[in-house]
Amino acid sequence: MTVGKLLLLSLVLLVSCVSSPTPAKTLADEYYNLGNAWFDLKKYDQAARAYQTALNWNPDLKIASLNLARAKAELGDAAGALALVEPLASSDPHNLVVAQYRAWLTARQKGPAEAADLYRTLAAQLPGDAATQYNAGLSMAAAGKDDEALKALQTWKSLDGKKPEGLTALAELLDKTGSSDPQAWLDAAEAWPENDTHRFAPLAARANDLQAAELFGDAVAAWDAALALPSSPDQSRAEAQFRRGAVLLLKIEDYDEGSQGVIDAWKAGYHDTKAWKALLEDPDLKDKVRLEADLKLSGVEP
Repeated sequence: MTVGKLLLLSLVLLVSCVSSPTPAKTLADEYYNLGNAWFDLKKYDQAARAYQTALNWNPDLKIASLNLARAKAELGDAAGALALVEPLASSDPHNLVVAQYRAWLTARQKGPAEAADLYRTLAAQLPGDAATQYNAGLSMAAAGKDDEALKALQTWKSLDGKKPEGLTALAELLDKTGSSDPQAWLDAAEAWPENDTHRFAPLAARANDLQAAELFGDAVAAWDAALALPSSPDQSRAEAQFRRGAVLLLKIEDYDEGSQGVIDAWKAGYHDTKAWKALLEDPDLKDKVRLEADLKLSGVEP
């Protein structure tokens, strides 16, 4: 529908209000339809006015209340939208469309953690809905409900979930719950566009998990992939350089590359006293005297 036709419809409605005995519910329906047309054109202010007029004629037109909430949300008034939706959800608790929108608005207005209980209920009611499982996982993770969040995100992934944010959150939860999975970090990294700096954290975390699993060669390869990105968080990059260098020194016994790695890490700002002390006191360090001398020559003073 064009803007011109909408204006004509608006004029017809205005005239009918004055000169015609059209029943109130019919007028409410017409204004509701007008609101939908404005909404489709992304004219949310006009849509909101039309929906409100529809409700003035028929306060029981619940779909107009829901769509008025949608228009308010698009206009940035999440609080006003939520104030409309909460009574709808309370009066019709089995309406899952309203329940989903209420949960989404709650997360937007009050924060994901505040929506955790709403999404827990929805996740049980809609086990096959990927969007609900995704939102439930993120909300419950924000609320510290790690086991439930993990279950929801695993369900989301099984429903072909591919959002990089979700895969990253899933890998983090696996680590937090003691079920570390390097493949989960690889899936998260590969979900981000190539050369996107968001790839760095999953790749570095994958390397850490591989190191913990004593897959040292694979860990170095994962750090190499992370450090090959065109840019990354400075401190995280420095830590990755250090951890990679330490593994090369202690586990792979590549002194030249390992020593250069830890020196580069120091110069990049990685000065964690405990980590440096642990490296220099590790019984697997074969060339301690040589490393200490090279560090001193390079101006490294851990």
